[in-house]
Amino acid sequence: MKKITFSKIIQILFYTFVFCYLLAHSYSYLDPDLGWHLKVGEQIINEKAVPSYEYYDWTLEGKKWVDHEWLINVTTFWLYKNFGYLMVNIFFALIILLTLILLNIFTQKYFLKEKNGLFFILFFQTLGLVAMAPHLGVRMQEITVLNLLLLLIIIYHYEKNKNFKILFWLLPLFYFWACLHPGFLIGIFIMFFWLGVKLIKPLSFFRKRARGKLLIQIRDNLQIIRNNSRLIFFSFIFLSILATFFTPYGFKLYEFLFGYNSAFYLTHIQEWLPFFSFPILYWQLLYTAFVAVVIILSIIDVIKKPVPDWSPSGREKKLILWDLLISLFFIILAFKSKRHFPLLFIVSFPMVVKFFIDSFNFKEIFKKFTPLEKVVDSSIPLLAQNNKKQTSLMGFSQQLFLVKPYLIIAFLLIIVSQFLKINFTSDPFLSFKNDYPQKAVIFLKNNPQYDNLKFFNPYSWGGYLIWTLPERKLFIDGRLPQYSFKNHTFLEEYYEFFDKEKVKKKLNEYNIKLVLLNIKEKKYKFNWFEKYFLGFDEDEINKNANENHLRDYLNNSNKWEKIYNDKISAVYVKDRELQNVK
Repeated sequence: MKKITFSKIIQILFYTFVFCYLLAHSYSYLDPDLGWHLKVGEQIINEKAVPSYEYYDWTLEGKKWVDHEWLINVTTFWLYKNFGYLMVNIFFALIILLTLILLNIFTQKYFLKEKNGLFFILFFQTLGLVAMAPHLGVRMQEITVLNLLLLLIIIYHYEKNKNFKILFWLLPLFYFWACLHPGFLIGIFIMFFWLGVKLIKPLSFFRKRARGKLLIQIRDNLQIIRNNSRLIFFSFIFLSILATFFTPYGFKLYEFLFGYNSAFYLTHIQEWLPFFSFPILYWQLLYTAFVAVVIILSIIDVIKKPVPDWSPSGREKKLILWDLLISLFFIILAFKSKRHFPLLFIVSFPMVVKFFIDSFNFKEIFKKFTPLEKVVDSSIPLLAQNNKKQTSLMGFSQQLFLVKPYLIIAFLLIIVSQFLKINFTSDPFLSFKNDYPQKAVIFLKNNPQYDNLKFFNPYSWGGYLIWTLPERKLFIDGRLPQYSFKNHTFLEEYYEFFDKEKVKKKLNEYNIKLVLLNIKEKKYKFNWFEKYFLGFDEDEINKNANENHLRDYLNNSNKWEKIYNDKISAVYVKDRELQNVK
């Protein structure tokens, strides 16, 4: 039986901690879109067909729409119905757990010469896990994080072995990816990006002295396909795209996604906001800073050191350009939208770990600072005198041996603390009453006289209402913010209801008689760095966050009456005297 090493024990404990951390985080909030994901999954199972027409929102009723996450919606609902909310959380936690384990194996196999990077692997995975946390939980986009890693593994394996058989895995990967999440478009882009990098003759840096300065000459920027490996890869790109046409939506999937041509959502949906928007996610900035430093120092290192011409045997050199460019690309994406940070973490992680392992050799550092007289047993003085190097290594191993049980105990305590943080609940729609209109929903259910009135609801509560109030058609929900509507997007139309000059006109235009509003006051707290260094005005931001012209209009209009309110929500009805039960 193969002996379990200490490093294996540490990794088992670490990933047990990761699993508990993911569950604790997942149970700590309710994703605004979970309700509609479950409802659409239920619809697909009941009707045995993917949805083609909209009927959850009365504003878009009968319009065509494509559920580009239909397979993950079906899976989530099936788990929820048959095994409960616990299994849903476990499923999504396992996606990220599997991703991190594969990322560990991938990094060691393709980037590290020796398996001596456990510290840096676990350190940067911990940093990345905490930084990714705002985008983790019961989130459908997690499947793209895993599939992106699988794509990179296939590409790197093909690059190393030049065996085209591995590329056949691209076909089922992209078929299922296209059924699970629109992130498959990023996968297609990455394949073309990789091929483009390979079609550009790798940069040949060499020293050339001229007036005492180092010049960098880039020779032959473009070149034609040099061998069949590029042609084969291009063929599989074509086949991968073709595989997506065999999904239930076929070409309509692309037609629907490419219809998203407005950038309005980038400034009005929280997860699409850029890095520098509030709230600042400092852990993401820290990890991104590590990646940026690695890129800069790697480029400087290449410039300073003579690099031989690129050759088929110099695989490590050839991959430098690809690693740097793909990481740089995702840095740009992450700065543009916070939700892209998990993708940046996946593509940059191996490069970052390799850089720090090459730069810091912990064994050598410990050997220099290990006092021999404290670690060498008195029974081997001659050995200490004749072979200091070997004795020093023994001293390092002995000290590490003494530390091992304390490390194991520390991990066990951390795991237990994370497990105790898990706020288990069987029904998340009843557990987050401070964030969602649970009592308002009960009120509306108990007052059917308002059922036939045209209803306006907050965008962020659409998914919740689709699940908890399915008998009522909504104004908007989180599925179709980019849908083309009245010469702009549906989300832009929604925000016009909060324009002081347009609110009355919009209510009359749609003949809306019933309004549900979120009245919970937002209170942002800023630290000294954000106030005095970044220049955030706490009072101004809180004032703008709580400004609601629609609420003010309804409160001051003699045609509208507030018929329900609590600390979270309020319900208004128009011309109540005309709404008597007949």
